[in-house]
Amino acid sequence: MTLQKLQNVLDVMDDMAKLELALAEMYQACSEQFPDDKNFWLAIGRQEKLHAKFIRQLAEQIASHPEEFRFGRSFNSTAVKTILTSVIGYIDQVRKGQFERQRALFIARDIENSVLEAKYREIVSTDNIEFRKIIDRIGADTLAHKNLFAAKVARSKA
Repeated sequence: MTLQKLQNVLDVMDDMAKLELALAEMYQACSEQFPDDKNFWLAIGRQEKLHAKFIRQLAEQIASHPEEFRFGRSFNSTAVKTILTSVIGYIDQVRKGQFERQRALFIARDIENSVLEAKYREIVSTDNIEFRKIIDRIGADTLAHKNLFAAKVARSKA
């Protein structure tokens, strides 16, 4: 494991934490714009904030004990930054009332379907049980988000 590879992983994780916080902000804006679904958006937003916290904890574990981790394929943070830029734009559009409810649901569904969280298993692996539990939790939450958005989208088409 090289120092450069370690730094690449930490940079990607920092970008992922920023993306989770941006999603939380977007969901907050949606809760304000679409009050009928306020609790739905707020609940998912709270989980995204928690994911950001978890990701930062994971990065700290990697940084403090890199010998416990095996680094897989390199991951370019450009994809994460591209999605982050899009989400920031969506936040502005939601706040300006430029999205209808259904479009906001579609966009959120598509972002959740990007399954970036699943990439953690490709970037780094470990026998560290606490690390793996956190990854599993983020993955389970993200799957739940996908299913919730899929159901909301299906109902909105009916």
